[in-house]
Amino acid sequence: MKARAIKAAVVYAVVLGVLFAYLLFTQLTGIGIPCIFHKITGLDCPGCGNSRALVALSHFEVKKAANYNLFIFPELIFVGFIAVSVTVRYIKSGKVSLRLKHEWAGWVFLAVLIIWTVVRNVIR
Repeated sequence: MKARAIKAAVVYAVVLGVLFAYLLFTQLTGIGIPCIFHKITGLDCPGCGNSRALVALSHFEVKKAANYNLFIFPELIFVGFIAVSVTVRYIKSGKVSLRLKHEWAGWVFLAVLIIWTVVRNVIR
């Protein structure tokens, strides 16, 4: 179990390192990940503004992050919930699975995400 906890910590360290490198890259160059969906349709996808929102949150600018994409907060909570669930399951059993114990939560999140996408494009 200890070995699995160390592996999980290494994975989180690598992910945080990549995110930090991306943050530095965007801060130094001003270049971010372009949204192909937006370029093709002119509409905002559910993730449009997430990169800028995460950069704003890294500077503790919550209002600015909300202006980029208000849905970043439920997204972070949901992703955090999934990450903790998967990590705990892996450390306890050695199994890696994205299957939720309460699968309905994923469906509710998806429904809210779709509603958010429609609303943000109608009101802009």
